[in-house]
Amino acid sequence: MEARPNGYVSVLENELVEMLKGAVLPEMSRTSEQCIYKVPQIIRQANPQAYTPQIISIGPFHNPRGSISANNNLHEMEELKLNYLKGFLNRTKLCVDDLVLKVQKLENKIRNCYAGLVCFDSNDFLKIIVVDACFIIELFLRYACYPDWKEKDPILSKQWLHNDIKRDLILLENQLPFFVLEEIYKLANINLEVPSFVTITIWYFHRLNQQNINSERLCPKHFTDLLRTFLLPPSFDFAKEMENAGYAIQHVYSASQLSEAGLKFELSESKCLLDLKFDRGVLQMPCFHVHDSTEMHMRNIIAFEGCHISNYDSAYVSQYLSILDFLINTEKDVSILVNKKIISNWMGDANAVATMVNKLCKNVPMPKLNSKYLSLCNRLNGFYENPRNKYKAIFVHEYFNTPCKIASTVTALFLLLFTLIQAVCSIWSLLK
Repeated sequence: MEARPNGYVSVLENELVEMLKGAVLPEMSRTSEQCIYKVPQIIRQANPQAYTPQIISIGPFHNPRGSISANNNLHEMEELKLNYLKGFLNRTKLCVDDLVLKVQKLENKIRNCYAGLVCFDSNDFLKIIVVDACFIIELFLRYACYPDWKEKDPILSKQWLHNDIKRDLILLENQLPFFVLEEIYKLANINLEVPSFVTITIWYFHRLNQQNINSERLCPKHFTDLLRTFLLPPSFDFAKEMENAGYAIQHVYSASQLSEAGLKFELSESKCLLDLKFDRGVLQMPCFHVHDSTEMHMRNIIAFEGCHISNYDSAYVSQYLSILDFLINTEKDVSILVNKKIISNWMGDANAVATMVNKLCKNVPMPKLNSKYLSLCNRLNGFYENPRNKYKAIFVHEYFNTPCKIASTVTALFLLLFTLIQAVCSIWSLLK
C-alpha cells in the first residue's frame, strides 16, 4: 500500500474530528419519547399518497415553510389556519404570549417526539406547533357545536373539504403529540359541557370508533395511535391472551380452500375487529368495513406499529391484516366473506378489495403472531389438512369450482344415473 505523508493524515484527522462535532449519541429518554415517524421509504413506495397530506400539513415534517416542493394546497391552508387561531384566541380570551410561553416550556419534549430531522429553529418550530394546535382545537370545538357552525364555517360547510382534512389528520407523518393539544386546551379553560380534550377528539372521529370506546383511561400519543386504539380489544382478558409471543407463520389456506373443505364462516357479534374465533369447523370474524379510506387508515397504523412497537408481537393490527391477507387471494375469497357479511364492501368491486388487502402488507416485515392467532392459524391449517376435509376440498375444487364444472358434473351424474337405471331395467326384464 502506498504510504501517505503525515500532513495528509493530519488533515484527514482534523476533518473527521470536525464532522464528529455535529454527531449526537442517541439518548434513551429521547428514544423512548419518539412516537411520530417518517414512514420508511421501502414501505412508502407501495403507495406514497397514503402517507402524504393532500390538503393540510400538521407538524414540522410536511410544513410548507420547510419544503419548496410542498403542494399548493398546503400553502393555501396556512392562511385558513391563522383564521382559526384568531377564532380560538377570541373564544378563549387568551393572548399569543400565553400560548408561546406554554409551548416554550414543552419544546424539548415536543421535539423528542419526532423521530426524524426537524429542520426548523426554535422560533419557527414554536410557530408551527402553536398555529397547528390551535387550528385543531378550534376545528374540534366547532364540530362539537356543529349546528351552530355548519353554514358559516369554511370547512364544516364543505363536506368534501372536511373529509379531506379529516383524512390528513390521521396520517402518521402529519401529527402533533397529543399532550400538546391537551395542555393548550387546559390552558384555555373552556367552559363547555366537555370534561377533556380526549372526549371532543373521540366525538370528532366517532365514525371510526366502531366499538364506541369512551375516553376513560385513554392516553393516545396522537391521532394515528387513537385510530389504532379504536381497533384494539377493550377487554383486559382478551388483550392478555394477545400478549404472549408466538412465531411468524408462512402459510394459511385461503377462504375458498377452507370453504371447499367444509369450514363455515360466520359473522361474529363482537365489534372488535381483531376478535377472531375458531371452534368445531366454524370461523367467526367481526365485520370489516372496507371503503375508499380503509387502505390509508390501515397503512398508517401498520407503519406506526412497525416503527414504534419494539416488541412486534404486540403489533396486533398488523397481525390481523396478515391473517386476512392469507385468507384473501382472489375476488372469490372476498365474495365468500361478503356473502357472510364478514366484509362490508363499500368499494363495490370484490377484486379491488382483494388487491388492497394483498398490497397492505407489501414490503412490511411479517409480524410474529401472538399465541392466540398462532393457535388459530395452526388449527385452520389442521382442519384443511385433515384427510377427510382435504379430499372433500379436492373433489369440490375439481368438480364444483365453477358454474361450467357444476353443470358438466351434474350432467355426468344424471347420465350415470340414467345408465344405471337402464341397466337395472334390462336385468330385471331378463330375470322376469
